[in-house]
Amino acid sequence: MSHFTNKRQNLITFLLLSPGLAGFFGLFFYPMLVTLFRSLRPEGQTSGWTLGNYAAFLSDPDFRGIIWLTFFLAITSTFLSILLSVPLALLLRRKPVGHRLFRLTILVPITVPGLIGALGLLLFWGSRGWFNLLLLQVFRLKAPLTINYTLTGLVIFYVWHYFSYTAITTLSTLEGLDPAFEEAARVAGATPWQVLRYIVIPLIMPGILSGSVLTFMAAFGAFSIPLITGGNYRPLSVAIYKQIGIFIPARWSAASAMAMIMAALQVVFLIFYMRILRRPMA
Repeated sequence: MSHFTNKRQNLITFLLLSPGLAGFFGLFFYPMLVTLFRSLRPEGQTSGWTLGNYAAFLSDPDFRGIIWLTFFLAITSTFLSILLSVPLALLLRRKPVGHRLFRLTILVPITVPGLIGALGLLLFWGSRGWFNLLLLQVFRLKAPLTINYTLTGLVIFYVWHYFSYTAITTLSTLEGLDPAFEEAARVAGATPWQVLRYIVIPLIMPGILSGSVLTFMAAFGAFSIPLITGGNYRPLSVAIYKQIGIFIPARWSAASAMAMIMAALQVVFLIFYMRILRRPMA
């Protein structure tokens, strides 16, 4: 009887999971397999196998520069997002005047579509944008600062658009922290810095980790922001788009190989990144 019950429970579990499994296969696994097979095809052919697409990409100095640029933008924006999110979360935890407005402001970048956000950033940071008008008319600078289409500007745009993931998860984890831990440390004679360094930061590290991983994933695969505001700086996502959106005929095999390399690099770096952040803090 128990054997029949277990079979019935397994069948029910399978039926309940089947829509999700079908969606996972149709939306992720199958497209990934198609991309993998296409990356191994000679360009413009539907038969035969080759690693030439991978070799051509990895041996090209320009493409290696694209990989380094993609990592630089993703890592830098993630690091700066952490630096911004932790102090901001500590401040908003105290619920200062206007904290609800600040919380809503944090959500704005991830609610605005990437294309609209990119165009808005170009207008705001342009030579006649609000930022430069403030510098020119209030601080009397002689010439506007060049932000758009520079590497510095691209980092600023990445941080603005993607830091919300880290900020939200860090703030949520911090507000769920039991104040008794901090009070016990203060009673034991710990200074405010020691409480922050040895109590608060380690306890909210899961929130920082999960948020920074989301920020890194979004920044590593960013498309609209670098496409519109990157100028001559083109990360992997834009380079892949160029293979199929600019060249005639479209280079689908080359683009597929670049996409597979991008996915592999992303997974490897995330594993390494999470191992580093999960190490006990000295």
